Amino acid sequence: MDIQIDSQLPALTPVQALTGWRREFCVELLGDGRVRIFTRMVVSSSRKATELQRGVLFHPVGAGFHDLRSCVKTAAGALRDLVASATRQTPCRANLFSAVAYDQRAWERVTDALDQWQRRPHPAARGVAAAPHGPRPTLRQLPILARRAAQVQHARAGSSGPH
Repeated sequence: MDIQIDSQLPALTPVQALTGWRREFCVELLGDGRVRIFTRMVVSSSRKATELQRGVLFHPVGAGFHDLRSCVKTAAGALRDLVASATRQTPCRANLFSAVAYDQRAWERVTDALDQWQRRPHPAARGVAAAPHGPRPTLRQLPILARRAAQVQHARAGSSGPH
């Protein structure tokens, strides 16, 4: 398998992200076991038929997407299966829009791996202390709430006496 990775990410400013621009992870199936992987910036949804004519599969990625090589490494097995299943074809009357045939389940495994990779804990978050283990304190165990509960209980006991 011959993988060409264009790791240059298009810059996405906060203003662009707020105005609808986003990045897409793209896999261009070139045939003969060759593939080109890149990201691009788009303002509106890509047209699937147009992209299939070029043999490009795409999947949206978040604004925080920064490491294409690491992502490709994580999805390598699914990408190998996808590239192995891809064959270039001449569009015909029965199939006007697709210049490439591929295993749809292999592409779904690639997108699943991509989504999982994006949801992983980021290196910057590794220094954050984990939440304490063990049972959470009850309301009566928290000092300020325990005092308030005692005051309420005392007030109720005083008003429930004989009149």
